[in-house]
Amino acid sequence: MKNVILTGISRGLGRCLLFWLSKQKDVHVYGVGRNSFGEKEKVSYTFIPWDLLEPENAPCIEGVVTGGDDGWIFINNAGTIAPIGEIGGLSNQQLQEAVQINFASPMLFCNHLVGFCRRNKKNLKIINISSGAANHPIAGWGAYCSTKAAFKMFLDVLAEQGKVSGDIEVIHVDPGVMDTGMQEQIRSSTANAFPRIAEFCAYKQDGKLRNPDEVAQEIIRKYFL
Repeated sequence: MKNVILTGISRGLGRCLLFWLSKQKDVHVYGVGRNSFGEKEKVSYTFIPWDLLEPENAPCIEGVVTGGDDGWIFINNAGTIAPIGEIGGLSNQQLQEAVQINFASPMLFCNHLVGFCRRNKKNLKIINISSGAANHPIAGWGAYCSTKAAFKMFLDVLAEQGKVSGDIEVIHVDPGVMDTGMQEQIRSSTANAFPRIAEFCAYKQDGKLRNPDEVAQEIIRKYFL
């Protein structure tokens, strides 16, 4: 049995991943989020409530999980594009929230999970839902680009550590531009805040946004089957 911990389950790609992972044999999913998936979806999983803005409430793995004889998989999916705007005009609170959601909370949780797996002699695979913004600066996305890049580097260091121990694997997945709430948020900004807004509006108008359900199935086929 593989244990999968997935963050950001309430919408978008995370919601789709949870649905399809729950259909896989010998996989048990622990879904982390502020809100559960909903009983009407008839999805079998264990809900772990956690708002990433509250690091003091981070779940203790030992207290909620069992099994995992075939190792553990952590899918870091939760994230926020906010705030969108020019550096110099962003509030301290907006920046602190972006850092907490995209970098600090995932880093703290990952550190805890690695320690748990080491103590229990379990292999750990981390699938990080990344973005091209982690590698390329985009005007208006100062907080998003920098926090995604920061967590990617944290995991890259962990991957180097794993080369020595042989028990950790890190995979970065860039799902491309998907038709999710994050894209709606981008399109609802302004040209002053985000100079490339017309380009992203055109993605929607021209039908170039990827279906998150198809992306989720693609990830599962590649890394779980």
